Amino acid sequence: MKHKTTTLLALATPVVLLFPEPGLSKRTGLFPNTVVDMINVGSLTRVASTSCGQCHLNAHGGVTVTATVQNRVIATGASTSLTLTGSSAIPGNAGGFCMDATAGGFVAGTNTYTNAAGDAITHMASTARSWTFSWKAPATPGLAELYTAVNTANGDLRNTGDMFGFHGANPNDTVSTPVRLYANATGCVAVGDSCSDGYGNFSVLGGASVPSVGNTGFKVEGFGLPPSAPLLFMLSLGKNLGGFDMAPLGAPGCVLRTTLQIQITAATSGGSASRAEGSFSAPLPIPNDPNLRGIGFTVQMGAIDNNSTRAFPLLVTNGLEVTIQ
Repeated sequence: MKHKTTTLLALATPVVLLFPEPGLSKRTGLFPNTVVDMINVGSLTRVASTSCGQCHLNAHGGVTVTATVQNRVIATGASTSLTLTGSSAIPGNAGGFCMDATAGGFVAGTNTYTNAAGDAITHMASTARSWTFSWKAPATPGLAELYTAVNTANGDLRNTGDMFGFHGANPNDTVSTPVRLYANATGCVAVGDSCSDGYGNFSVLGGASVPSVGNTGFKVEGFGLPPSAPLLFMLSLGKNLGGFDMAPLGAPGCVLRTTLQIQITAATSGGSASRAEGSFSAPLPIPNDPNLRGIGFTVQMGAIDNNSTRAFPLLVTNGLEVTIQ
């Protein structure tokens, strides 16, 4: 009898291996373009068709993903802390995430780890729905976009009863809205933060090259703005100008960082409003005059947000202090 039982167990073993329990998932996370069961999972963080639903029965929607960033505009090579959180109607605390960056890299925190390149990060154990880690700015100045997907699981290790979603205004969006960060060149320093638009997006303003004497190609650029919107570019001589909270004007949370000495009207580029795809670049050529070294000025951008819940619908970027090198 003992011999028969052993034989039956031996025969059953390969069957279990060939037909594993449904949903015995990656309790540790996956990175974009990982091969699972001979299938390349794709981008994971960009669109619903190549995200968590490939293993979790396409349970997309109903997950609110928030990203709290310490500083959105930092110097090249510097780091900033980021906390990512997902919430849904699925009970419990089980969950997971994947985030990747178009520039810069991640520094893992508790219960997270990065890929070999450092440009993607995920969870180590599926026991939480909130994770804190850091983003390190690249050596090359410019915009960085962070894309993420969060899965909220019921913890039964099966592929049913779970829900996933992307960062963005609508928990049911099938495309991800990036978290925008910016790495500043030497001579450009961010002041304060932007105020959010009506969809919860934050803009960034930075300088992608050193504002040195003779740099006729110097410019400042803003991203994450309302698209096809009236824009006000503001410039004032000097730095450390303080700030004016626009709450009395009907725009609480928005702070003016210039004294409005120079004002130029323009318009942002087009795109999706909910994903804040508007941008604007302001050329500020610097003459080849050594006497200009050390002179500082402060710039800021403001744009009309047609989806704003504020009485005065002008949102503003962070301020940017520029010192000619």
